Amino acid sequence: MTDNNFNYDSFVRNPPNPLDIDNLSLQDSLFSSTSPTSLPRNSFNISSFNINGLKMFSHNKIELLNNFFSLKQVSFGGVVDTHLHPKQMHFLSKRLSNYTVFSSVLDTSQHVRSSGGVSLFIENSLASHVHTYSSLSSRLLSVDLYFKGHVKLRIFVVYIPPTSDQSLRDETIDLLISALLEAKRLGFHHAICGDFNLHLDQILPSIFQSTSDCL
Repeated sequence: MTDNNFNYDSFVRNPPNPLDIDNLSLQDSLFSSTSPTSLPRNSFNISSFNINGLKMFSHNKIELLNNFFSLKQVSFGGVVDTHLHPKQMHFLSKRLSNYTVFSSVLDTSQHVRSSGGVSLFIENSLASHVHTYSSLSSRLLSVDLYFKGHVKLRIFVVYIPPTSDQSLRDETIDLLISALLEAKRLGFHHAICGDFNLHLDQILPSIFQSTSDCL
């Protein structure tokens, strides 16, 4: 859920100052051996990965994804830049038995540098609340969940291409902004995960804080 005064256009087009992550260890930050505490009631963990294609080393990558989801008790896991069709993602997702996957169409146009492909893995107990999902493009997926008390949650998974493909980047940004405004109009709480190819260190804390009380 985001603030009603949140400026979506400013958020995706004008990133904050970059976060210095030179001294961070990926192994320590993502796969720490410290056991996580149980999630508070009526809360969830949401994560996002740029998988950089699943055609190569797909089984290894899926296994690592499964381990991370389990270790961190991930409720919603966005995976972007898969380069796979929905049927291919569905086949691979069988190795994550505790999750249900929803995937976008794949862009097979000859003029694009990356075919895209985004997916959302939802823990099975939450997947039962899915009402519908929409592949808005190869780089933008939305999944609607309905909960008791007329609570509606729409989760977006987005992959915004790097600045080397400015035209496709702008197209994806405009589509995301339009989708966010439509979600607000329809009264959905909403959360966004994915790869913006932007530095979001100043805005992400407020997003995570707001999504923690969506339910």
